[in-house]
Amino acid sequence: MQLFDYSRATHIMKSAGIDIILASSRHGVEYLSDYWHPVSDQFYVLWDTEATHMTLVGLPADESREAFIVAGASESTTIGIMDPWIKDRRFWGPGYYIQTWDNPLDPNPPSGDAMEVAANALKEKGLERGTIAIEKRYLGSKYSERLQELLPNATFVDAEDAIWQLRMIKCDEEIRRFRIACELGSKIWLDTVHEAEEGMTQSELQSVYKRLCVENGADYERAYMIFGPAGLDLSNGSPASGDIELKKGMFIRIDGQAKYKGYICNLSRIVGFGEVSDSLAKAHAVEKWLVERMMEEMKPGIKCSDLRQIELDLYDDIGYPPVIPYTGHGVGRVVHEPPYIALNDHTVLKPNMVETLEPTICHSEGGDMFISIEDQFLITNDGIDWLTEPAPMDLYV
Repeated sequence: MQLFDYSRATHIMKSAGIDIILASSRHGVEYLSDYWHPVSDQFYVLWDTEATHMTLVGLPADESREAFIVAGASESTTIGIMDPWIKDRRFWGPGYYIQTWDNPLDPNPPSGDAMEVAANALKEKGLERGTIAIEKRYLGSKYSERLQELLPNATFVDAEDAIWQLRMIKCDEEIRRFRIACELGSKIWLDTVHEAEEGMTQSELQSVYKRLCVENGADYERAYMIFGPAGLDLSNGSPASGDIELKKGMFIRIDGQAKYKGYICNLSRIVGFGEVSDSLAKAHAVEKWLVERMMEEMKPGIKCSDLRQIELDLYDDIGYPPVIPYTGHGVGRVVHEPPYIALNDHTVLKPNMVETLEPTICHSEGGDMFISIEDQFLITNDGIDWLTEPAPMDLYV
């Protein structure tokens, strides 16, 4: 289904002098079409000449010109089954992919040049001399140069700002998916903690999280499992000492990202496995207070940069240094999306934005450790809706 207000998209594009957005990233394609190919797990552009899953979506500023999808011929059946809202569907592909949705035995396979198919669509819609916004970060020079060769009279600009402006404000269906994702993600996180056993490794607990995603009807995006202390780096990534075994008195940090119909629950907690040291318990209490304090400040109308400054001012009194250069970030089909709650992002928070809060402190006990609690919120007309509230922030759960 269509996940955005087309009139708003038109306003954003016309304000930027854009005639059409041509999306090529996985998340851009998914957002504009609400279609995704299960094989293309990371990117819709695969960097080789035999790529079979390059998918493009064209969204004209003038709705009457009709949006279109360009996809590999091998995706024709998937598109037919998923039936996205965009009905102008064009296929490309290497010659050995001759199947199409309308004619499974088509003896004349589509062009093997995805850019040629896209260029022909743009010409048919009278946009060969227009301003075409492409995702420069994702399309790559090989394909963007080919498109410019096919459309020498067009003007090419970057689509990133326009797409993010559109994606920052969530529609009712996106919010519904977020609510389900966060309900599932909170349950999966808590169930994972309850299945943790002494002697279990981080990778084994990660497998538990993956299994619980499947059992609960969520998709697994990723999850970081870190056990500490003992000189571990509890940042997002692998521990400094390899795949640690869980022992009593350790922290478990789970930064989980369960997903429902493309939308992510980004939830992080640190819990004690058995009784932890007094100093770690104190650090956890400070982190919990910091998150709750920032929840009081998050509201529509505040600038992201001002919200970040409020957090930084609190460090004068808490006795721990800040770790990461932002207080939170937007979430959507990608776990980190604009706007960022950072000093260099002056975006004003508005209703129907979805943001995280993750003020993070550094605690040293046998090594520097990140103490982080991360929650996800919907900005409402008069405050916030705490989407991940079902997952307790307590030290022991």
